This record gives sequence, structure tokens and C-alpha cells, in this order.
Amino acid sequence: MGYGKEVGMKALVFDGSPEGDSTGGKVAAILAGLLAAKGYGAEHVVLREKIIGNCNGCFQCWLKMPGICVLNDDNRELSEKFIQSNLLILLTPVRYGTYSPELKRMLDHFIANVSPFFMTVNGETHHRNRYAAYPDLLVIGWLDQPDVVQESMFSHLAWRNSINFYAKRSGWGIIEPSSGSVALREKLQGLLQSLDKPAKRVPMKLSEAAAASGMANPPRKALLLCGSPRMAKSTSASLGGYLLDHLEAQGLETETIHIYKALHDERKLRLLIDAVDSADLTILSFPLYIDTIPAPVLSVLQTIQVQRKAKPAHGGFAAITNCGFIESSQNENALAACAAFAEASGFNWMGGISIGGGEGLAHGRPLSELRGPVIPYRNALERVAISLAAGKPVPEDAKRQLGKPFVPAWIYRFVGSRNWKKRARQNGVLHKLDDCPYQPGV
Repeated sequence: MGYGKEVGMKALVFDGSPEGDSTGGKVAAILAGLLAAKGYGAEHVVLREKIIGNCNGCFQCWLKMPGICVLNDDNRELSEKFIQSNLLILLTPVRYGTYSPELKRMLDHFIANVSPFFMTVNGETHHRNRYAAYPDLLVIGWLDQPDVVQESMFSHLAWRNSINFYAKRSGWGIIEPSSGSVALREKLQGLLQSLDKPAKRVPMKLSEAAAASGMANPPRKALLLCGSPRMAKSTSASLGGYLLDHLEAQGLETETIHIYKALHDERKLRLLIDAVDSADLTILSFPLYIDTIPAPVLSVLQTIQVQRKAKPAHGGFAAITNCGFIESSQNENALAACAAFAEASGFNWMGGISIGGGEGLAHGRPLSELRGPVIPYRNALERVAISLAAGKPVPEDAKRQLGKPFVPAWIYRFVGSRNWKKRARQNGVLHKLDDCPYQPGV
């Protein structure tokens, strides 16, 4: 039976087009006809028209209302539609090899649709599925101009998503927005047909990211941009703050700005942009959200790029990302996006630091107060500070140390799952942890 021939199939189209980009609407209109021919009823959701708050990273969708985000906005209805559909199609412009903030803001809430408990997929740590079945996935993107590196990053991200969204069948591809209607229809039809014969889910390699390089002159002022909603109490602040302290010890003037404080305050956002302009070295520290950069951080990065477009290229840019999985390799797409942002914004890319199981390592506490397994990571960050202060990129030996797991993966998964149970028991929701609130008929 051809794909989509079952009776009553539902296709949900999440359109992540920003204001002024008509590509999503044009693509959705063509898809509607193609999907109808395959037996689908399709719903086109323009995400920028919905009220969707930013994910707070609070985990209350596991520990207070299992399976439901505590933010009572359109993300709940859209998550329910997602679970009750047969096919999810994501439409997005591609910048830095990743999705638009409009699309990513909704996807960041998908953490509620999986379980806090861990399992392994192809030898990697992932969250266990909450539901017995999930929709298939098709991700469609478009670029301002052809870019094989960004296309590879986009494909890698879609592949990562297909694992964490538990899609049995998945596909992805880049379209040409300027194509004529006939060519565009043929391309979209081909992408839909690719779901009939999905490729075997084997590990996908990410194309080589831009190489890190040094600066002509050592920096005199360093800025830390903390991209966690937990701000000063976050692991991102802990890791970035320790690095910044040691840059200060090397004689640099330093400043820290929390991105989330500037999201809804034009004055603070202007101060953030001015601080980036005046810094010789900008360091972004953030948590991994749904395989890449959190939506609010993406939005601010795009604003920074626009503001720097008419200015001479200057300054260095480095990034630190940590994820809730013990394998630091799961951060590689996010760091590649940071490198692409640096290149697009006229920064000198100084390199990225990838840390697995960041919350388990630091718990949001100051790194200077931690001992035991944290010591090798502190030592490595100190080496990074010495190198960056000299205008040199993040050293490879320090990157390797920081990327190592601080405990064996099986121990991390066992202890992590036990801790989720403990916290759920304290909240009185242990018996609800496996709830499926959006299951049809519930």
C-alpha cells in the first residue's frame, strides 16, 4: 500500500516562516493537494500567529504535570495535534544550518512528549518514548542561496529529530523558493514519496564545521552571553562563569549578560548588542534544546547578525554547550550552528566546547566549589582561558577532555532515572510519570 493511503490519515504542517516570508504558505498550499491525493486531511499551522511561550527548562512537564507543559498557551493544543496526527511536516527557512526561531519555539516544548527516563538508541542515550506511537516526520527547509555545509547541518538536525521524535518513517530536504510551481510541486512530491522507502536509520555524519582560528591581537575585553532560562543558577552560567573568571585572571575585562533578561526588553537587548560590539571576545554558553540551540538564543543571534551586517568584521566568538545526555557528541550540531553564525556575523570563530551530562556534572553550582570528577574539567577550562586570552583558539586537548563522560554511560542512565523517580515522588506524581495525556480517547 502506498504511503498515506490509509483512511482518515491526518497531516499536521508546522509552518515556521517568519513575518514577510511567503515560502511557507506557498509550500503548504502545494502540499495540501499532494496530501489529499494520498488520503490525508491536512492542517496548516502558521506558528508565528500562535501564542507560544519559550520553554523554561523547568522540567515541570515531567515533575508536576507529566506530559503537559505548565505554560498554558497554544503549545498544549499543538502538542495534542502532534500526537494525534499521522504525519508531521516542518517548514522552515534555514539559517546557520538550523530552524527558524518560530519553529524551534514550538519544538522546544516537545520535551513534554517523551519520558524523563533514559534508554539507548544505536548506543546513545535518549529519553524513553511516552506514547506507543508517534507521527512520521518530514522536514522541509529553504536557503537564501545554495550552501552545501548548511544543507548538511540541516539534514543532520532533521535526522537527530527523527530519533528523538520517535518517527518510524522520516525524510527531509531543501527546496528552492524561487522554483516555478511545476518544479516545486515535483520536488515536494519526491519528498513525500521518500517516506514510502525511508532510508535505514544509521548514524549520520555531520560535515566538517568551519575550522577555529586565532585572532590577530589578543582580546582585552570578554563578554559571556548566558543562554539558559535558569540564568545565574544554570549549568551554562557555571561553566561559562568559570571560564570568564580565568580570563579575568589573565588580565581581561569581563562582563556577563543573561540573554533571557533581554528577550522582552528593548533597552536590555540594545545594551546586549552594544556589549557584543564593544567586546573583543564573545562567549556563548547554553544548554542543548531538542538537538540544537534554544529558540530564544537563536532569535538573539539573528538580531546580532542583522546589527553587525553594516559594520566591519571584528571580534572573536566561542561557544560552550552542555546537554542532558552523557554523550557530548550530541552537541555537535549546535556547535556547528554557532560556527556558522560566527562566519555569517563577521566574527572570528575561536572554537566550541561540548560537555555531556552537564547538569549531572555541575548541578548549576559554581565550578570553583566542586571537586572530585569536576577537577579535570576545571583544569581544561583553565587551559582554554589561557589560550583565548592569548588570541588563540580553544585547544584540542582541552576540547577532548571536556568532551569526555564524567561517569560511564550506564551509571549516568541508572542514576538519572532514579533521580527523576525521587523528584516525582517528592511532588506526589510518581504514579503519573508515564501518563499519556494526549493519547486519543484519554
